[in-house]
Order: sequence, then C-alpha cells, then structure tokens
Amino acid sequence: MPNSNKLLLVHPSNGSLIVCGSRYRGICSLLNLSNVEQELYYNDNKGQRTYVASIEDNVNVVSVMSNYTKNGRTFKVFLVGKGYGSLDSTKLISTRILEDYQDWVVFENIIEASAVQTAPFVLKYLHDFQHAFKEDGFVYFLFSRTLDGTDNKNLTFVSRLCENDQHYYSYTELQLTCGIKNRYNKVQAAYVAFPGKELARVMSQSGNYGTVTSFTKVLFMVAHPDDDESDSALCMYPLNSINQQLMDIISACYSDSGEISGVPAVDVPYSSQAYTDALGNFKCGAEYLPSPLASKPAFALKADAALTMSVHLTAVTVAVENDHTIAFLGSANGEVFKVHLRPGEYGNEPYSYVGNNIGEKVNKNLFLDQSQSHLYITTEKRITKVPVQTCLEMKDCQSCVGLRDPYCGWCVLEGSLCLLQHKYGLDSESPDSALTICFIKQDSFKRNPTNPNGELVPQEKGLKTEGSASHSAFK
Repeated sequence: MPNSNKLLLVHPSNGSLIVCGSRYRGICSLLNLSNVEQELYYNDNKGQRTYVASIEDNVNVVSVMSNYTKNGRTFKVFLVGKGYGSLDSTKLISTRILEDYQDWVVFENIIEASAVQTAPFVLKYLHDFQHAFKEDGFVYFLFSRTLDGTDNKNLTFVSRLCENDQHYYSYTELQLTCGIKNRYNKVQAAYVAFPGKELARVMSQSGNYGTVTSFTKVLFMVAHPDDDESDSALCMYPLNSINQQLMDIISACYSDSGEISGVPAVDVPYSSQAYTDALGNFKCGAEYLPSPLASKPAFALKADAALTMSVHLTAVTVAVENDHTIAFLGSANGEVFKVHLRPGEYGNEPYSYVGNNIGEKVNKNLFLDQSQSHLYITTEKRITKVPVQTCLEMKDCQSCVGLRDPYCGWCVLEGSLCLLQHKYGLDSESPDSALTICFIKQDSFKRNPTNPNGELVPQEKGLKTEGSASHSAFK
C-alpha cells in the first residue's frame, strides 16, 4: 500500500521533519531536516494511540508546533486538526508528544478532551481542515463543516483555543462569510501576514474591517461555492476583528444567556450541553463552563470578496514590497497568479503569472524563501522554485511600467533597465554612482479614458541632466 504524505511539519528545536502518512491509519516518522533520506525515528508497533493522520485521501490534516508543561517540565508537542474517514478516530483536535515520557510514547495524543470529539456526530458535520497557525498565545484552526444534519451546505469556521489550555475548554468557533450572501462558503487555503501600508490604509478607510495598520495581521483566505469550484474569491479578515468577535461570543455565553442585543448568538456544537450564565473573565474556559462554543450564523464575521476569479483557486501566500501587498494565488489548473491588492483604477486583478503553468493542481502550501525573492510551488509530485518577479525581461520603459508590478521600476544608469525598485529605493541616489537612478512610479501613468485598453500615457514629462548623462524622468 502506498504511503501518501498527509502532514509535513518542521520541528525546529532539533532540526527534524515530522512526516505523517496514510499507512497504518496515519503513522508518523521523524526525518533529518538536512537530509530527509535519514530516518531519525519510526515505530509501527505502538498501536492506535500513535495514529495521527488518515488512510483516506480526502481527509485533510493540519498542524502547528507548541509546548506542553507537566510536573514542571516543558515538552515539545504538535497540535493536529483532522477530519475523519471511516476508520479514523473522531478527535477533531489532538496534542501529540515528540518524546517518550513515563507512560507516553512518541506521537501519542496526550490530551483526552471530549469537547472536541464529534462522536456520535461524524456524519453530521463533515469537517475539512485547511490551515493552522499560532498567534499571541492562541492556536487557530481554519476549516469548513456543515451546520447540522439538516443541511449539507458547507460553512467556513475559524476556531481558537488558548495555547496553554490543557483541556481545550477554551475551544471556540467563529463562522467566516465571504462575498455577498456568503457565496464563497468553502475555504480552500489561507495565509496569515502583515498587510502593506497601502492595503492597511484602504482597509481602514473602507469601514468594513475596523482599524487596520501595517502591524495588524490579516488572514487571507481563498474559497469557492459548494456547487461551483470554477468560481473563487479572496477574502480578508484582520486577526483583531476575529478575536473581538470570538470574545463577544464567549462573553454572551458566560454572562448574557447566550445573547447579543437580545438575539441568540451562541451555539454549543458536538454536545447536548446548554450554555448557562457564568460571570467572570474566563477567556480560556473552565471545567464547569460549557464548551466548545460556536457563533450562530447571524453573528458570523463578514467580508466582501476582495477578488473573484473564474478559476478554482487552491493556494494563497502574500508578500509586501515597497508598502504594497502582493498575493500569489495557485489554481487547480497549475497556474500561479500575481495580484496587487489595492483599490483604484485597476482594482484587484491578476497582472501576471509566476513561472510557467505547472500543469497539475497547486497544493495549498505556497512558500516564499527567506529573502522573499523566490516562490516555492508545490504539487502532488514536485516542488518548483521560481522568482517572484521578472523585471529584467522587460526591455523598454513602457513594458516595464505597463507591468503595474510593485517589484519593478524603470532605471536609467549607464543604460536603461527594468529593475527591482527596492534595490536602490524610489527616486534615490545610487550608492555606487553619482548618476541618478530614476524609477517611474505607477501613479505617474494613466490610461486614456477614451481608450481604457490602450497605451499608458505619462502625466508629466521632464528632462533631467545629472553629470554627463541625460535621461527622461517621469515623476
């Protein structure tokens, strides 16, 4: 039986790679991160307690590293979010240890929490996990599920629990809607990043996202309708808005009979337990308080579609260049689109492709290298490394500026080249020459309103001389 990779997770403290496959109902191993052909740990004799992933291809698994403290000792663990196949356990969330300790063995689930088990509701919710991340003492999981057994429509949820909560009492779910009437209801992939200053400014000015700055992390999510994978959208949710909405739900349960402004706001999924009044500050829950909690649909966190495309989007990652935000979006057809997330004349539309068409579905994991200059595109069978920009391929000013790419600017320095803007900075002096480096800002060009598809027209033109060189500079 083939052993398909279901989970790859870096264990940075000891330089290993956690690999969980489909064999033996999801058994895991540890590989040397510097040489993945070297196996550091593998044991298939520990039984069901060490099964992490799933034998079934359509069951997604996500994970994030964390810590667990017991008897004054801190252990490295990883939290796992997993749907369920016909042979799987019904644990939605589990905490897996990475060393033997007393009665625990490597990869064993060390927290038994009935709050996040779905039995006997397996056929009722159909969880499909897509992303996991940590931030400010919380662990988050992003997934889709059905609301109850009466409707098979998927809804997208983000759940949160306190990282130091060893019982999952704090586990709370918040529904996220994307687009008008939540058309894009099934999450496909997500990425968490700081926005550029320009996007943050626009998000704040719109009045739809609260106050957003370049220091406010944002969840960027791609989703599609249940009934049309060829129609996709990108939606954005500031983490501070997610956290505020979660606290409103928790507060309503603990102190307001589960209501907000007199309207029922709190659900208790996976349980027959009802909420009761419980005054106090219990943001991480308690044994005697109801859990898990979830928002009712009327109190979902709503977001307009920042971008829609007639393609099945399967992946997203985000970079910031010169205060501008660029999204890289992978598709089921093997394309990777670049989108400058901004308002204005062109809107949020793809302006180029990254690399060649891969020819097979792009996995949800798109990675930027440490320098942010290359993108790793992953598919079922290969990883492709491509540059994030192709500035040098543009041979004249018009084609360079016509890219509308925040990475690129037209430079006049002993010749004319389309170069990376951040290499010297906008309109700055070259560190190696007395000659001026002139970059043409995108805002300096407008399309002729009578011919929107025609050539870009410079707004102001001036001739500038520096030393022995002469060149035109557009400001």
